[in-house]
Amino acid sequence: MTRTFTSFAALLLSVSFIMGCGGQRLPDGMPRLYPASIEVTQEGTPLEGATVTLVSDDLELARWGPTGVTDASGIAILQTDGAYKGVPLGTYKVVVSKRAMEPHPNPELAGADRGTPEEAQYDRLDKARKVLSYVESQFGSMEDTPLAIEVVAGQKTYSVDAGKKVQTAAALANQ
Repeated sequence: MTRTFTSFAALLLSVSFIMGCGGQRLPDGMPRLYPASIEVTQEGTPLEGATVTLVSDDLELARWGPTGVTDASGIAILQTDGAYKGVPLGTYKVVVSKRAMEPHPNPELAGADRGTPEEAQYDRLDKARKVLSYVESQFGSMEDTPLAIEVVAGQKTYSVDAGKKVQTAAALANQ
């Protein structure tokens, strides 16, 4: 009985090592992943709803693109390639962005009857709204971000501060 249990335990340990972080099967060529989360603050306050992307200069790591979105406490659980929990070991630049449509200037017109002047006014105002950025532009740029972390075995949490609080019209690629 003890021999059977020992063999079974060894098999489970081998399978969990092969599967990587969290028992997930990784795509061919993907390095081993390590659990990682990152806390993003602005002026010491948690930044909710920010997209965090880790960018590596190492071409082997750069292709996998670890990302996450911060929750109300400013913490993003990082995933690699959009689906695999964890991050490969390495040094990364941290890119932080948060964009949203500016609030509608006349929300009480929402739900106006179809075809009415009120609906047309709501639509006109809606189309004129701007996309706002809530993070200084340097933090949203792979080239300019001063933020960096080194993901190491045994460390699961990292912290960065994305500068001062801002609200500016976002620069869009198609403008």
